[in-house]
This record gives sequence, structure tokens and C-alpha cells, in this order.
Amino acid sequence: MGLLDKALEQSQIDNLDSSDVKDVGEACNELNNVRKSITDKEAEIKQLKDREFQLENEVIPSMIETAGVKSLTLLDGSKVSVKDQLRANITMENEDYCFSRLQELGLDDVIKNKVELTFGRGQDSDASNLMHELQDRGLYPSNKKAVPWNTLSKLLEEQIAKGSMTSVDQEKFGVYTFKKVKIEQKK
Repeated sequence: MGLLDKALEQSQIDNLDSSDVKDVGEACNELNNVRKSITDKEAEIKQLKDREFQLENEVIPSMIETAGVKSLTLLDGSKVSVKDQLRANITMENEDYCFSRLQELGLDDVIKNKVELTFGRGQDSDASNLMHELQDRGLYPSNKKAVPWNTLSKLLEEQIAKGSMTSVDQEKFGVYTFKKVKIEQKK
């Protein structure tokens, strides 16, 4: 930047109207206030979701169990019941065991196989070649297998009901059960 450019820039700064600067400052303050409000609301939503989880999965199921009933109807006609839920999670440590076990049970069609390859700069033409040519060219794709949690949970729930899953299997699959309240609003 030359001397003339610096002088021109300084003259433009000197010509700024103080009301323009004040307007910019007010807009920046408003932006900061909006961001703080968003952060506060997100924290409030997190607290509400935590409380919802407690009520739905701990407090109400415990109360219903203590009362010795399976379900009840509220004064407004809504039906409240507690349902056992199951979730599972295959850890990296147990992937080989779990995928082999799914194959043994003939359930390997739920395994999603993701093949991914990262190309460096200037390798765009390599990206269009067929997968079997990659290793010949010295490119080694990563291969990631996974089963979506909801598919796995439903599948294992069915297999446990059939008696196909041992306690060791359930441990390796990270199976855990919990109770969840279901409230059906009166229509």
C-alpha cells in the first residue's frame, strides 16, 4: 500500500459519520445479545430434554412398578404404559465377534459395508477407476462395516426372544435394556 493509498484510507475514516459508527456498534451489540440468548435457550432445552429422559425412563416407570400396575388411564383419557426397550452398540473391540455371530445366524444382510478412499491433490483421474484397480495402483481403501443402531436393536430383540443370543453374545453386542413410558393421548 502506497502513501497515497494510506492517505485516501485515512481521509475516508475521518469522513465517517459518528452516527454510522454508532449504528454499527448497536448492531454488533444486538448480535452479541442474540448469540447469548441462543446459548441460553440451548442450555434450557438441554435441561428440559434431560428432565424428559428422567421422567420417561426412570421416574414414571418406577412409580408405575411401585404401584404394581402395567398401565393406567389418566383423567383426560390418555393411556400410560411402560414398555421394555432394548439398545445395543457394537464396539470396535467386539466388531469381529459380532459380525461373525451375525453371519453364523444368517443375519449378515443387516451389516452395512462402507468402502472409502481418500485421494490426494492431482489424483482426480484415479478416482474414476474401478475399485479392483485401486490396489494395483498402490491406493488402499479403508473398509468400515457397521449396523445401524435401530436395526441392530430390533434384530437382537428378536434373536433374544428366540433364544439365539447367549449372555456372552449380549455382552459383546453391548445390549442393555431399560423401561420407557408410553403415553397415548386420547383422540
